[in-house]
Amino acid sequence: MDTRHVIAQAPGPDSELFCDVFNASPIGIAVRNLEGQILFANRFLCSMLGFSEEELRSRNHVDFSLSEDAEKDSALFRQLRSGLIDRYQKEKRFIRRDGSLIWGKLTTCLLHRTSPLVLTTVEDITDTARNLAEDFRANVSRKLVEIQEKERTRIAQELHDDINQRLAVLAVEIDTLRLNPPNSSAELNCQLTEVWEGIDEVSSGVQLLSHQLHPPRLEHLGLVCAMTRLCREFAAQRKIEIDFKSDDVPQRVSNDTSLCLFRILQEALHNAVKHSGVRQFEVRLGCASNQLHLAVSDRGVGFDPESAMNKGGIGLISMHERVLLMGGKIVIESKPMGGTTIHVCVPFELERRSQLSG
Repeated sequence: MDTRHVIAQAPGPDSELFCDVFNASPIGIAVRNLEGQILFANRFLCSMLGFSEEELRSRNHVDFSLSEDAEKDSALFRQLRSGLIDRYQKEKRFIRRDGSLIWGKLTTCLLHRTSPLVLTTVEDITDTARNLAEDFRANVSRKLVEIQEKERTRIAQELHDDINQRLAVLAVEIDTLRLNPPNSSAELNCQLTEVWEGIDEVSSGVQLLSHQLHPPRLEHLGLVCAMTRLCREFAAQRKIEIDFKSDDVPQRVSNDTSLCLFRILQEALHNAVKHSGVRQFEVRLGCASNQLHLAVSDRGVGFDPESAMNKGGIGLISMHERVLLMGGKIVIESKPMGGTTIHVCVPFELERRSQLSG
């Protein structure tokens, strides 16, 4: 039974006109029962999703949603059905019959009738979402260039103001020894020891700078060991406490995955120390469901993540971009005076297979 036949059964002279308007609408429209099953849909919705009306009537609304969207949809639908709300609206992704995704603006409201029904409209906003995504990527690219330039400036300043100055002092000390050597060998050895210690400090500074640019421990010692040392050294440097624990993390993780998580930990700790107002932090690294999970937590002042992203926070954008490139997810849980936890999960299934086969 098609839509025209169903609506035509309704009493009143305007039922045919309503049916024509229903099917000619430039947005998708569906009427569902309180179980979420589609009773009938207009032509635009059928075309948008790639199904016939008969096929749509055999499906539930969550059948067209990604798993993470379906959970939110179901929660809102339950509130609607129980009377807690009478409508809701959201922008979400829909799965078409061919598996492709489109973006739609979903509006759902309850029709108070003898037998209550649910009216749903879907406006195709794929082009708008695509434009927004392109603008976001352009903004991210610009921010990443800014990050690179700031990092280069920092390295240049550190080389000039620290390393270069230390080398200049050492050069003066060595030249003084050459022109005015001490009379006793004991005094000579003492001054040479001071010069040697200065050279060793410069070497340590260059090594630290090199490790910040590319941590070799990731390749030689593995992700867990590299993170352990990072937390220990960072805590000692900033005079803070970092509780790091790991569980069931494979020894061999790809360089890209390791570097992604390592850089995110660096950025998360840096932000936490700078903004949280506390001196104790927790870092957890684990493995579950073919994914590596990283969590960095504090009980500090917290912040509004959405507001920070809208303001173009370079650190947050960098973390989001790194996770996106790895096909992972990042969730930031925080609120003012409620602490902050950054959850990151990235897939590692290929690394595990490689490890087992090797």
